[in-house]
Amino acid sequence: MSARNPRRLATLSLCSALWLAAGAHAAEALNPQEQRITDQAVQADLKGLQALQDRIARVNAGGMAADNYYLVKAQAWLDFATHEYHENDRSQVIEQALEQSSWLVGQLEGGISGITLDTPVIPESQRLREDLWKIAAELKQHQGFSCAAAPLAEMEVRLVWAGHENKELGWRHAREHFAAAERLAKRAQKLADNCICPPEAPKPCANIETPVVVTPPPVVPAVPEPVKPPPAPSLLANVPRNIHFGLDKSDINAMSAKVLERVAKILKTYPAMNITLEGHTDARASQAYNLKLSKRRVDAVSAYLIKLGVAPERISTYARGMENTLNDGQDALVNHALSRRVEIHYQGVEIESYAQRDDLQVETAKVKPAAKARKAKAKSGKSPRKTR
Repeated sequence: MSARNPRRLATLSLCSALWLAAGAHAAEALNPQEQRITDQAVQADLKGLQALQDRIARVNAGGMAADNYYLVKAQAWLDFATHEYHENDRSQVIEQALEQSSWLVGQLEGGISGITLDTPVIPESQRLREDLWKIAAELKQHQGFSCAAAPLAEMEVRLVWAGHENKELGWRHAREHFAAAERLAKRAQKLADNCICPPEAPKPCANIETPVVVTPPPVVPAVPEPVKPPPAPSLLANVPRNIHFGLDKSDINAMSAKVLERVAKILKTYPAMNITLEGHTDARASQAYNLKLSKRRVDAVSAYLIKLGVAPERISTYARGMENTLNDGQDALVNHALSRRVEIHYQGVEIESYAQRDDLQVETAKVKPAAKARKAKAKSGKSPRKTR
């Protein structure tokens, strides 16, 4: 048997990797814009977007940390593409953002090392806010980069997103994305500055003669009593991670307000903790309507927490629409009520959270005319008159 050719093996490995990447990319390819007018085409596109989301989840499940710079950036590009798809953007920005996300996921799936930290400004965007781009470049050289990687990756994609909105619709539409990028930049800078790194060895001063140190006789110190560490705060356990809303509503009722007051108290107790808010709706109405409704809900929660004293840069928000409805096996109205929610994801401190239901708002089932007649008969003891 002849010895194996290492060059041939490398070529075969490269071909296999390219074949797998091409297959994954084909599964995520979108229909041409002119064909996105039928339910079949839209559903096929949504399946493609979900396929990429599943790939990201598998990379995370395979041991990649959720706050890994490249994984967070891949998710941010996918969120960008998904949002613009639901907004019916007619430019090529969806395909361009999706391509960036898919490429990063492919690199992570292949275990490629030395992936570039550069964030391209795609053709359907424009480079704005050089002050924020400068902060991003400096943070990549910061010794605390590893602590700031997640918000930094998200900030860079937000800047590209803002550039696209400004190019298409003007600053008014780009403003919220610039504001989000500013908050993320502040959070990344704070995390980098507070990152715990090994101290450098002390360096001798130049041109100064080192004095001779006379060591005094050792003094045996009194052994102090051991100091007991303070008990761990009880707020780390049983932390609520959601609130609910009424049908077509985005206002916060009294029960939901109590939940958010507790969340604000936790955030004040743990300054290193940040949160991500995700808005959701039930599966009724159109995706476009539900996306806007979920954004109103998540904005309402963010505004309420800021009013309670939580710094805006500690809050990230996402509107998910009806992407992730809930079903716990009860009747449809209860499932709809469970789906109308904002989820709270905590970062920076390990906690034990739970899904609370104290503020659940279940609709009253509509009574059909025949049922009303039977109810009236039961009250009066008479049968309803028939009319022709």
